[in-house]
Amino acid sequence: MGRSRKKYKQSRTKVRVGLPKKNPRLFKPSFSVPPKLLQSLADEPQWDDQGTVNHNYHSFGVLSDPNSLSEPSPASQSIDSGSDLEEDDLKAALGKKRRDGRSAPPQPLTAMQRIHIGRLVNKYGDDYQSMLMDIKLNPMQHSIGTLQKLCIRYHMYQHKNPLILAK
Repeated sequence: MGRSRKKYKQSRTKVRVGLPKKNPRLFKPSFSVPPKLLQSLADEPQWDDQGTVNHNYHSFGVLSDPNSLSEPSPASQSIDSGSDLEEDDLKAALGKKRRDGRSAPPQPLTAMQRIHIGRLVNKYGDDYQSMLMDIKLNPMQHSIGTLQKLCIRYHMYQHKNPLILAK
């Protein structure tokens, strides 16, 4: 007579995966706050009892309506440019307007992106429609707009990258 499946599974040992032990007394921050912004946080805003809830939330830098991110409300006409204490890189990452009015410069391509875009540029030049149609050299099936942006980033950092110059 055979054993029950439940008893068979209970008798077998379970494999436990050993994870590295973490030091509970060691604290690593996930990001670093710019020092100017850290100084501005010293004088925290106070809750105004006579003010509205939306005004108090705005002074703390919190949205009162989380759904307002997807639908722009008519009450908010201007884009928050942030304080002058924030660094330009932080403003660009948060989508705010920088001090000079421009957005952040485009990032250089990764090594794999350079290889794929370099092959497309060598074969087609600036013909984005042909790049779009080539399935072998464009395996990610990038759109024309994405190919234009990638080619701009490729040409922008072409002379500054030693890996491209070596070829």
